[in-house]
Amino acid sequence: MVARNKNVQKVLKSGTVAVVSIAAITAAIFGLGPANAANQIILTGSIAQNCTLNVTPDPAALTLNLTGGAQRVTVGTVSQNCNKKAGYTLVVSSANCAAAPTGAKLVGTVGGEALAYSVESQNPTTGGSAAGVTGLLATSCTAQNARVVSNAKITGENSTVFVNYTGNAGLGADTYQDTLTLTMNVN
Repeated sequence: MVARNKNVQKVLKSGTVAVVSIAAITAAIFGLGPANAANQIILTGSIAQNCTLNVTPDPAALTLNLTGGAQRVTVGTVSQNCNKKAGYTLVVSSANCAAAPTGAKLVGTVGGEALAYSVESQNPTTGGSAAGVTGLLATSCTAQNARVVSNAKITGENSTVFVNYTGNAGLGADTYQDTLTLTMNVN
């Protein structure tokens, strides 16, 4: 009888192993049970948008020869950084532009006489930027894009801003002013 019990135990052990093996294979094939347990590590990180510009006026902006006129007078440098690959637009505007006649102008602080001018921007060509943009603010005050960058991250690039104007020896004694504002509109 002892021999018979040993044989039964062997059969039971073999049958149990077979049943467990079939169950494990079935679970693995059909994605059931322990084979579908959490076996992933999701890694996530982010970098904040960092887009800046720094405008450095040139001393020539304060000593324009209004009677003689000039072309391509450097009035400032715009340093640009932007880590957003979608890019940005560098827009230039004038405080006096909308007053009649439309266009950028230096206006006398006392007499109100005006001297028209236009703005020009010399740019690096990264991200499809045009190297030179001329005639800005000459006759229109809206959508005056000094630089358009797309599909590029920009680090430490500079654009130079110039003004062009025809002098007027007939202007009255006064201090003539305008304010140019440069804005970075990030895409």
